[in-house]
Amino acid sequence: MSGNEHKQQKLNVKYADPSLKLDKAQLEFMKLIEEQNLERVQKLKRLRRNNLITAGALITSVVGIYAYSILSSNMSEAAVRVLKSGLRLPPLPTLRDIVKLYNLRAVKQLSQNFLMDERLTDKIVKQCGRMDSNDVILEVGPGPGGITRSIIRREPKHIVLVEKDARFVPTLELLRECAASLNIQVQIFVDDILTFNIENHLPDITQRLHLIGNLPFAISTRLLINWLEDVSLRRGAFRRPDTCMTLTFQKEVAERICAPLGHEQRCRLSVMSQIWTQPFLKFVIPGAAFVPKPEVDVGVVKLMPLKEPKTTLDFSLVEKVVRHIFNMRQKYCRRGFETLFPPDQRESVTFELFKEADVEDTVRPFQLSVDECLRLATAYSNFIQNNPEVESYNFRAPK
Repeated sequence: MSGNEHKQQKLNVKYADPSLKLDKAQLEFMKLIEEQNLERVQKLKRLRRNNLITAGALITSVVGIYAYSILSSNMSEAAVRVLKSGLRLPPLPTLRDIVKLYNLRAVKQLSQNFLMDERLTDKIVKQCGRMDSNDVILEVGPGPGGITRSIIRREPKHIVLVEKDARFVPTLELLRECAASLNIQVQIFVDDILTFNIENHLPDITQRLHLIGNLPFAISTRLLINWLEDVSLRRGAFRRPDTCMTLTFQKEVAERICAPLGHEQRCRLSVMSQIWTQPFLKFVIPGAAFVPKPEVDVGVVKLMPLKEPKTTLDFSLVEKVVRHIFNMRQKYCRRGFETLFPPDQRESVTFELFKEADVEDTVRPFQLSVDECLRLATAYSNFIQNNPEVESYNFRAPK
């Protein structure tokens, strides 16, 4: 093609008519498309920059760990320090996974209810207060190990687990292996806490002891009474005066333990707990937090033994008197107290002992202070010293 022909062909090209204009809607649409394209470009740039930063951090971490492992004389010690710095356990299955893995169903006869929320188990353990590295923590009924995990994160050197149900041993052994890497000793005993001999298994009293546990409802009151007796005798877990208890109870029982003078929930358990300890109701856990869900809410109570108990009377005598007083809770307090004596001398003796104790005999039991209950117990103790045959009297025995 010659130059003239090519030039002529160019002249035949038709250009758009300059008089044609885009309407407003078309312009807005084009602007929208352009803005979306710019946004995509910026997003891709940010993503690329973040990927480069992440890759750089990962490479630096890997190189640092590798170099540190080469320089360290013991790789396990380095791993322990890394774990400790974040207060995290080595990777473990979740509690729910463990329950499914081992098919751990709660046994109704043992009043088992599992607490799966680690925020709540951490909160329970926090109520124990300061935990020194030399302290010993005894957990009652650890079950699948929810509270145990929270205890391990506090890094005590010695943990004792007392579990009656042997089905949980494999899960607790898994925790023991993980705790061993953190230089934490975990002892597991398959035993009933009601008969567990703490003095035999923990003979050293130079270390402070913490008692903690999500107690089965069926034994909680009985266990507390047993431990209050141990407090009064300075035996078992309470050979040291600074052993504290952080335990769970049914909400109503927790309220009774801490009920003050005149409270509608005040009962025998209130008076007995407040003679030898100072109880605090820390918080309430809704029943929905447990698996399976119990029909009641749960209260977390901390009981701190008093440095100076409010009485030196024998525990069984005080418990007997207080139990009789609250046996008829809605009647005058003398009505329950007088059942300590045979019918032929009941009224006269009751009148004299109330007078001796300087206690008003027409108040309700829940209106009696701890001191008034102890004055009545002292009056009864003096009476049976002079009349020992009355001590064995039981008003419920067959006539």
